[in-house]
Amino acid sequence: MSLILGLLSILIAVISYSFYLRNIFTRKTRPHSITWLIWGTLSALIFYQQITHGGGAGAWVTSVASFANFLIFGLSIRYGERSMTWLDYNCFILAVLALVLWGFNKDSNISAVIASGVFIIALIPTWRKSLVNAYEETVVTYALNSLKFLIALFALSSISFMTAFYPFVIFAANAVFAIFLLVRRRLGQSRTVALPSLLPKKVLLSDEKL
Repeated sequence: MSLILGLLSILIAVISYSFYLRNIFTRKTRPHSITWLIWGTLSALIFYQQITHGGGAGAWVTSVASFANFLIFGLSIRYGERSMTWLDYNCFILAVLALVLWGFNKDSNISAVIASGVFIIALIPTWRKSLVNAYEETVVTYALNSLKFLIALFALSSISFMTAFYPFVIFAANAVFAIFLLVRRRLGQSRTVALPSLLPKKVLLSDEKL
């Protein structure tokens, strides 16, 4: 059963990233390089830990995610977001420091918590960008990514805090972000949004892309 679920999660991953890649080439989606670089590195490290801790078929989707994340990072250099803020750079520095801490940590459970924190930190630059234009991200990719990690949870050969916590957090984070994009679009992009603690000035939003 875990083999079937593992293969299903990989199929969903391929479909979800196909939508994202298509939208990159059609200029509908502008990936944030910092987000995808950190996610690619993180997924590669998590995949290694899952395999060494008996993750089995449930870990396959993580390897696919790592490859896709690095591919999207490469494309983001040419087709991605051009504007970078102090928040983006601070997230990158914080994520790197967390990964270094992760390397010195010997507790697997703490490692899972750190890895999950790194994923959330890496999402912040894309979240910040999406506040300005929620149409520059592909909702279906995040929705399917949420689904694939939910399936991957059930495909794990060995259920433990270390093997299950990270995919659960990724499942939840992708679901919340997909909902955020939908709500942000529903609210419209003609309003001025104040971001007192994240952006120094108000950002004027425009509804240019569908």
